[in-house]
Amino acid sequence: MIRIATKPTIAALLAALAAAGCAAGPQSPPVAAADPAPAPQQALMALNKQARANYADGKREMLLRARPAIVVAFDDATLLRADAPAQTESFTPPLYHRYKEVAHLPLGLWSTLAPWVDRPGQTAWRAPLQALLERARAARATLEGVGFPPDRLGRQQQIFDRSIALMEATLAAGRPDKAALAAFAQAMAAPVLANGDDAAALQIDGLHAVVGSWRGALTAAQWRQLHVLVLGPKMPRADNLAMQYFERVMGRAERDRRLLYAEGIFDRDGALSLLGTVVTDRALAQAFFGDPMRMDRDFLSDGARKRLDQIFGRQAP
Repeated sequence: MIRIATKPTIAALLAALAAAGCAAGPQSPPVAAADPAPAPQQALMALNKQARANYADGKREMLLRARPAIVVAFDDATLLRADAPAQTESFTPPLYHRYKEVAHLPLGLWSTLAPWVDRPGQTAWRAPLQALLERARAARATLEGVGFPPDRLGRQQQIFDRSIALMEATLAAGRPDKAALAAFAQAMAAPVLANGDDAAALQIDGLHAVVGSWRGALTAAQWRQLHVLVLGPKMPRADNLAMQYFERVMGRAERDRRLLYAEGIFDRDGALSLLGTVVTDRALAQAFFGDPMRMDRDFLSDGARKRLDQIFGRQAP
C-alpha cells in the first residue's frame, strides 16, 4: 500500500515542541527586561513639573493673604476681605445703558453701510439695514417713557431722527451714498459723545457711592493694602472709566502695582488667579532681584535685549 504523506497539523507541532522541552530538562524562568534608563532631559522635565506644581500651591496660599481686594466687573464690583464674606454691589443705573443704546444706533448704522459705499450693485446691506430701521422706528416711539431727563430727551430724538432719515433715504436710493454717510457721521459725533458723557457720569457716581461705603468699613491699614482689579477687553484699556476712578482714589502711582487692569479676563475667578500670580511673583522678585516689579516683564527680556544688541547693535535710548 502506498502511503500519502500529509502536512503535520498545528496541534502535532505544538505537542512535539512540548516534548522536546521536557526532554531538555528544566528551563530557567524568564528574566524581566529592565526599564530603560530615563533620558537626561526627562529628569529635568520632571523636576520642572514639580517646581511649577509647588509654585501653584504657594500661589494659592499667597492669594489668601492678598486681602482686601476689589474686583470691578463691568456693572458690578465685589469686595473681598479676609474677615468677612464677599460683597457684590451693582453700581450702574439703568439709564446708563439707555444712553449707550441710543449712541449705538448711529454707530451701528455707519457699520452697516461703510463696507458697501464703494461697491455699487451689491445688495447685501439691504436686509440688515431694513431690520435696523424697523427696530429704530419701534424704539423711537418709546423714548418719552424711558426716563431720560427733559433736557436730555431732545438729543435722543435728534439721534433717532437723523438715523432714520438716512436709512430711509438709502433704501429709497438703492445704494449707500459715501458723502451722505460721511456727513452723517460728522453730525452725530457731538450727540454721541454727549451721551457717553452722561453715561460716564452716572456710572462714576454709582461707583463712588459703593467704594465710599466700603472704604468706611476698612481700617487705614487695610486700605493701604487694598488691591483693585478692573476686568475688561483690550480696546477700552486706555483711560478706562474704572481705572481713572481708582487712580484718583488710590493715587496714580498705584497703577500697575495695586491697581491692575485684567485684560481679557471676564470673571472673578480669573481675576483672583491673576491676583495670586501678581502677589506671588512680586514677593518672589523682591526676594531674588531686589525689585518687586521685575517679574511684571518678561523673565527673558534682559537676555533678549543683550542678544539683539549683539546681532543688530545697541539701540539709542
